[in-house]
Amino acid sequence: MERRIGRLAAVFIGLALVASLSGCAAAAIQGATRASDNARIMANEDAAARGDVAAQMKMGDSHCCTIAGSAGVFNNQKATEWYCKAAKQGEPRAFYELGRIYSGDLVRGMNAPAKAAAFLTTQRENRPLALMWFNLAVDKNYSEAVGEIGDLRSKMSEAEILEARQAKQDWQNQPCEWNRVYPDNQL
Repeated sequence: MERRIGRLAAVFIGLALVASLSGCAAAAIQGATRASDNARIMANEDAAARGDVAAQMKMGDSHCCTIAGSAGVFNNQKATEWYCKAAKQGEPRAFYELGRIYSGDLVRGMNAPAKAAAFLTTQRENRPLALMWFNLAVDKNYSEAVGEIGDLRSKMSEAEILEARQAKQDWQNQPCEWNRVYPDNQL
């Protein structure tokens, strides 16, 4: 019995050590990612402002996204500003990213703390707008959007689907940037 308790204690201590080290690793990875995002912002800001679509996408990627709206370099307003500029030039991945953001999927990659926080909180969504953006991405042959459309439509009413279809007819005049979509949530 004592031997079994000793083994359980050793396993518990080992698991606690792994858990604490993984938290340190996550913080180190997150810090390195933010430094990389800052460098990418500095390297692309001028070209993006001149209308370079690739640079606009890098700017959007660097600022995107946080469930808090704004945290460090992550800023949903700035991310959507750059994605909207690229979308207005017909960039398919910009359509996809805007659909993802407005469907409430603000966390990408292996960011475990942010994913846990997103799971525990209610995310802002504008399903008709998200569906409009995903449909535009599919129209430009952006295949990743196909699965997103099916998932999103399964959560929508017929009225919301119709609203998305109508918005798509005049998509360039639809609200695009975060502060226009959510005027009560200014960043």
